Amino acid sequence: MTQLSDATQFVPVDKHNIHLILPLAEKIWEDTYLEIIGQEQIDYMLPMMYSNERILDELTKGYQWELLMHGEELLGYTNYKLMEDNRVFLSKLYSDVYRKIKGLGVYMFEYVLEYARQNGATAVYLTVNKNNQRAIDFYKRNGMKCIESKTFDIGQGYVMDDYIYQIEL
Repeated sequence: MTQLSDATQFVPVDKHNIHLILPLAEKIWEDTYLEIIGQEQIDYMLPMMYSNERILDELTKGYQWELLMHGEELLGYTNYKLMEDNRVFLSKLYSDVYRKIKGLGVYMFEYVLEYARQNGATAVYLTVNKNNQRAIDFYKRNGMKCIESKTFDIGQGYVMDDYIYQIEL
């Protein structure tokens, strides 16, 4: 079992390591979303959200994409941005579902909270699928509260049916 240690660190995404994201996203989404949204919607959303072009474009728009690495081993990734309303939007916080590392999700979440505090943000918010109970329970345990319910049209007849969760800082 991998342990979080000094060898575990967040590394900014760039053109040299961007290729690591999609294979992990595919594993995570297969495990997390297959029963919730089905394979067709996964196949539609993954290229839309995880293409190299999309990620590089988000980097130019102020989004922070980071890989959580343990040496050469990818444990997870995050994507977040300080928005104009002085809140941090946590777009993605995913860890490798096949690794049993106690505290990994909390470690990643606290890292984003610390970024928010250091940048004077008033809150951190995110969207979570209404049927992703594992994630909802995690966010509740870590102090987040549901502030809104929203459905987003993402094209091709698909929607993201989400709750918006937030934690005040």
